[in-house]
Amino acid sequence: MIERILAPLDGSELAETVLPYVEHLAARTGADLRLLRVVRNEAERAGANAYLQAKRDQLRQRAVEASVAVAPDGEAETILAEADDWDVSLIAMSTHGQSGVLRWVFGSVADKVLHGSSRPLLLVRSRPPRERPVEVKIERILVPLDGSELSLSVLPYVEDAAKALGASLVLFNAVIPLDIYPGAEVAPTRVGSIIDDLLAQARSFLTAVEKECQGRGVKARSVVTIGFPVDETARVATEVGAGLIALATHGRSGVNRWIMGSVADGVVRRSALPCLLVRPEGLATQE
Repeated sequence: MIERILAPLDGSELAETVLPYVEHLAARTGADLRLLRVVRNEAERAGANAYLQAKRDQLRQRAVEASVAVAPDGEAETILAEADDWDVSLIAMSTHGQSGVLRWVFGSVADKVLHGSSRPLLLVRSRPPRERPVEVKIERILVPLDGSELSLSVLPYVEDAAKALGASLVLFNAVIPLDIYPGAEVAPTRVGSIIDDLLAQARSFLTAVEKECQGRGVKARSVVTIGFPVDETARVATEVGAGLIALATHGRSGVNRWIMGSVADGVVRRSALPCLLVRPEGLATQE
């Protein structure tokens, strides 16, 4: 259940790309929203507070209430401390999505936040105002799954979000081409049979998950393709009209042996859609 959302801002227009999304989520879920600005020294505090109050007033005009907080320098550390102190359900940030691991407008702050907290993280690709959607709509959520229990750990959170948003889930799995495995030698006559078996396994797995989701009152359907997970996730998300991609990170087992951490990083950088990343409990402090 999304009850409290923390949205760190740095004062730039690019960082504000996240605001329409947190506004949409707060309005649909009834969650409390807090805007956070990190300052380097006390001289910046007054200006930062005025900036946040102006953003709060803009949200209020659209019937969304928000509180504001100004904290001293520390970036990721400050964000993590604020998230813990306020016990947030979601941290929402803008990201460049260009290079490195989950680059935020502050640098690698999003990466530090992801690896330093067990709390879900929403990353929205930063865009100038003229390129942002006029209205945020999240009617379908793409959920990549690799067959592992770790990848399935995203479901409780995303199901709650889907119910609140009135969205349906598109469960997705990509069967990885056989030639990705170094040294793998498969007779040409067997390739088709092996691929068919992998597709059948993937469909069976997703069908079972689909039925479980529907049994919990969440609309869901499944899609299975052949290809590399990152490429296929970005392609299928566009094809099905998804408004959000939600996935767990660091699942390292399952039917197709996806490395979900790498997939999450690749999807964040490749897709223009916002990405919801959920870390399984117990992995937040691991390298």
